[in-house]
Amino acid sequence: MKFTELHSDARGTINILTEDLGHPEVTIFTTKKGMARGGCIHHQNKEYVCVISGKIKYVCPKTTVYLTTGDSFTIPKSTPHYFYSVTDSVVAEWGATAEEKKEKHLEYRKTVELINIGKTTCE
Repeated sequence: MKFTELHSDARGTINILTEDLGHPEVTIFTTKKGMARGGCIHHQNKEYVCVISGKIKYVCPKTTVYLTTGDSFTIPKSTPHYFYSVTDSVVAEWGATAEEKKEKHLEYRKTVELINIGKTTCE
């Protein structure tokens, strides 16, 4: 398998699997403890998540789910969401297209930004 790094910052990295697995996009995140990602909403497709290693907290309007190594979760379409890294983690996501990922949910995106600058917590 070949991965291409799309982005790297203080939170970790975003990598895309550059092999066709029958999904619009497969993304692998490395993310550091205490950091958040997301704050988006996808209207066309469900998004599937699997924690490869670590512990993640996924926040959606009607549910909050803790996932650890090997756990998976499905985010229904049109559901705003973000995740918070309880530990250093590696997460795989697929199902939503790159175009869909551009739409942000303003309230959740603001929360992600506040977590990442240390102005609020998610635990």
